[in-house]
Amino acid sequence: MLSKIIAVVGSTASGKTSLGLELAQQFNGEIISVDSRQVYRGMDIGTAKSKGDWGTDLVDPDEKYCAAQFKEYAQGKISEIHSRGHLPILVGGTGMWLKVVIDNFDLASTCADDDLRARLEAREIEDLFAQYQQLDPDGSRVIDRANKRRVVRALEVTILTGRPWSQQQTVGESQYDVLQIGLKMDREKLNARIDARVDEMVASGLVEEVRLLRERYGCAIESMTGIGYRQLCEYLDGRARLEDAIEEIKKATRLYAKKQMTWFRKDKRIQWLNALDNPIIPAVSLSKDFLRARDQQFPPRLS
Repeated sequence: MLSKIIAVVGSTASGKTSLGLELAQQFNGEIISVDSRQVYRGMDIGTAKSKGDWGTDLVDPDEKYCAAQFKEYAQGKISEIHSRGHLPILVGGTGMWLKVVIDNFDLASTCADDDLRARLEAREIEDLFAQYQQLDPDGSRVIDRANKRRVVRALEVTILTGRPWSQQQTVGESQYDVLQIGLKMDREKLNARIDARVDEMVASGLVEEVRLLRERYGCAIESMTGIGYRQLCEYLDGRARLEDAIEEIKKATRLYAKKQMTWFRKDKRIQWLNALDNPIIPAVSLSKDFLRARDQQFPPRLS
């Protein structure tokens, strides 16, 4: 019998954290954050970090951390939570990180090599693809050859490991029985929430957070390229006005939210709920049905 877990997914600012907390209270759960930026210590305001969640504050901003490492961490944490008789609840919007856990998707375990990546990114996409085609013919037939970021990553891993990238991505046997609950929202209303959220972050001290991180680590490291951090680095470096940097944060966040929904909509297993129609009630109902099925592994604490 597969162990049960619940995943709450959707775009940024859709209310995933609030729903995850409510489900944790209802079903004796523990939350694991699935967010590639919340793993960094000190990056709290700009990542909307919820203190106390598993999966946050795992490394310093100047350390490397990738999906393969998160998979190992999350699998271990899920086992711990189950051993306590609690329900693991994965909450987040980093689609690939969620996929590696719930679908046992095996990515190359090699994290980025900054020097090699910089050299690759300096080359033209046609040149990169030609080299990749030689090293990994199978992979070159399915990769998006116009997506430079993907070609760079595939070539990087192939060079570092000596094995074709296409041979390092496999779907293993599923380890969990998963209920995925997704939150959706009208685009215009979501954009308004995103804008308000960015304003709240700035009011809560985001500029000072970035200033302190910049003084300690600089702005050239990977973690500081995240939304909010790179725009405010430009402001602190004197290359942008504060109001322009804030507007760029809003624009970048809106675009990121759109990409998140494009990713998640491809997964037909997700049970979608309207984020503005009190999603807690239907989410609790879905969860009760899911948890009571077959083994009643985690009976809800009904009041």
